[in-house]
Formats: sequence, C-alpha cells, structure tokens
Amino acid sequence: MPTPTEQAYRELQEAYDCFNAELFGGVLPPCLITFQRKNRTYGYFSGGRWQQRGGAALTDEIALNPTHFEDRSLEEVLSTLAHEMAHLWQHHCGTPSRKAYHNTQ
Repeated sequence: MPTPTEQAYRELQEAYDCFNAELFGGVLPPCLITFQRKNRTYGYFSGGRWQQRGGAALTDEIALNPTHFEDRSLEEVLSTLAHEMAHLWQHHCGTPSRKAYHNTQ
C-alpha cells in the first residue's frame, strides 16, 4: 500500500506526464513538483530552483499550493499544474519576459 506521500506525488507525476504528452508534445524536461503553502497563489514555476546534493544538476520546480485543494475542483487544481507547465515550456522553449512573470506568449 503506497504511503500518502507516494500516492500524492505519483498522481501529480502521472498528470504531468499526460499533459506533457498531450499539450506539449513531450518536449518538457522532468522537473520537481512540490507542495508549497505560499500565500495568495495557487502555484508557481521557478526555473533551476533545485540542485542535487553535491552540486550536480539543477532542475526546475513547479509548486502547487495544497491549501486550495479542498476549495477548488480537481479540474481547477490540474489547470494550475498545466498553467505552470506553460511557464516551464516558455523557460526552455519560448521567450520568457524580463519584466513580468506573465506575457502574451
């Protein structure tokens, strides 16, 4: 029987893999998905946020705020994941804005 941690993160990874294949043509690199209780946000993307122990590779982070999981539908929570994945795509394949987190791309 999976632990609560294993189950929660497995479900998010499965959603990430599905969205990557269906919405982004499989071009997104692996990233670290975390739960962060950051005020006034459903989630956020941070490029190159996590470094492996020993200073090896950097990985990007997509954080989701579990505070909002109960008051939002599953579709709304997953739409936040897809939205943050769009930021990941822009970070690696697009043109991120220098001045703002969101732009027309």
